[in-house]
Amino acid sequence: MYKFLDRSLPVLLACTLLCSGRWVLATDLLGLYRSAMNDNPTLKARRFGIERARGEADQADSRLYPQASIQSSISRNDYNDRFGDQRYSGRRNVLQARQAIIDLPSYYRSDSARFGIQQAEQEAANARAELFSQIADHYLTALQADDELMQLQSEKEAAQKQVERLRSMREREMAKVTDLTEAISYLQQVNTREIDAINKGEAARVRLRELSGRDAGILAMLVRTTFPSVPETADYWVAAARESNPAIMARREALQASRRAADAARAEHYPQLSLLLQYSQSNLTYDNLSQRSYNVGSASLELRIPIYEGGRTSAAEASALAQQAIDQEQLESLLREVERDARVAYASAQANRARIDSTNAEVDALTQTVRAQERGYELGAATVINVLDARRRLLRARVDQSKARYDYLRDLIGLTARSGKLSEAEVTEFNRWLGPRVD
Repeated sequence: MYKFLDRSLPVLLACTLLCSGRWVLATDLLGLYRSAMNDNPTLKARRFGIERARGEADQADSRLYPQASIQSSISRNDYNDRFGDQRYSGRRNVLQARQAIIDLPSYYRSDSARFGIQQAEQEAANARAELFSQIADHYLTALQADDELMQLQSEKEAAQKQVERLRSMREREMAKVTDLTEAISYLQQVNTREIDAINKGEAARVRLRELSGRDAGILAMLVRTTFPSVPETADYWVAAARESNPAIMARREALQASRRAADAARAEHYPQLSLLLQYSQSNLTYDNLSQRSYNVGSASLELRIPIYEGGRTSAAEASALAQQAIDQEQLESLLREVERDARVAYASAQANRARIDSTNAEVDALTQTVRAQERGYELGAATVINVLDARRRLLRARVDQSKARYDYLRDLIGLTARSGKLSEAEVTEFNRWLGPRVD
C-alpha cells in the first residue's frame, strides 16, 4: 500500500496543482531538449568522435608536410691492429629533413580523413535528431498517461458513487444483486487501469531523466485544441529525407571516405618521390674508425618504386574495394529504409489527423448516450449493465481521443526529424503546442 502511494504521489500532486486553478511552472519540451543537448552522454561521445576524426585527419595530413629529425650518438671505441691498440671517443650528429613531392597514397588518405570528419559531424546531427525524437516520444507518453489518469480518476469517483448508491438500494431491496456486482466489477476495472496509467507515466518520466539528465517534474500540457492538416505530400518528405537526412548524409560521407581509401591503396603501386636534406657532424668514418672532425651537408632526391611486397599492396587494395562496396550497399539500404519510414510516418499522420476528428465526434455522441442511459435507468427503461457499458465506451473513446492527438504530434516530429530539418527553431515551434498547467 505504501509503495503504491509513493509511486502515485507525483501524479497525484500534478493533478492537485492542475485543479488548483493557478498557473504552475512546468517543464516543457524545449527545456528538456536543451538539457539533453548539454548533458546527454551519447551526444558528448559524438562530439568527442568529431574531435577524434579531426585528429586522424591531422595525422594523415602530417605525411605530406616536412619531416625533420635529429640523431645524436656518443661512443667509446677500442681499436686493435698489429701496430697496437688505440682507444678513443666518437661522436656523430645528423640533422635530416624530408619533404614528400609525389606521395599519392598519403594524399588520398588525407582526403579520406576529411570525409571522415564530415561523417562524424553528420552522425552527431543524426544522434541529436534521434535523441529529440526519443525525448518527444516519452514526453508525450507521460502526458498521455496523465490525461488517462485524470479521466480514470473522474470515472472512478462516478463509479464509486454508483456502487454506494446501488449498495444502499440493495439494502432496501430496490436493486438486484447482479446490478451491484456489475458496478463493483466496473469499479475494479477502473482501479486496475489507474494503476497501469500511473506506472506508464512513471516509466516515461524515468526515461526522460535518463535522456535529459534532469528530473522532468511537472510537465507542460498539450493546450492546442485545433490541429493543422499534414503539411506537404509524402513525396515531399521522401525527397527531403533523401537529400538532408543526417544518417543518409553520414553514409554518403562514409562512402566517399572509403573511395579515397581505395584510391590510396591502389596508389601504393605507384612510385613515390621525396626531397631529402641532411647535415652531419662526426669524427668517425662509417665503420667507426677515428678521423678528424668533419661536417657534411647534402641534398638528394629519393625515388621509391615498389616492385614486390609479398602481395601486401594488392591485398590492401582488395580489402579497400570490398569496404567501398559494403558502404555503397549500406547507403542504398538506408535510402530505402528512410523512404519507407517517411511514407509510413506520413500515412500515420494522415490517419491520426482523421482520427482526431472522428474521436471528437465519437466522444460527443457517447456523452449523449451516457446521459440517455442514465436517464433511462432512473426511469426503469435501462439496466445498470446498459449504463456501465455506455460509460465504458465513453472512457475508451476519450482515451482514444487523447491518443490520436499525441500520436499526430509524434508523427509530425518524426517527419521533421527524418527530413533533416530538425533544429532548435523547429523544437520551439513544437513547444508552442504546450503550455502551463492551469484549470
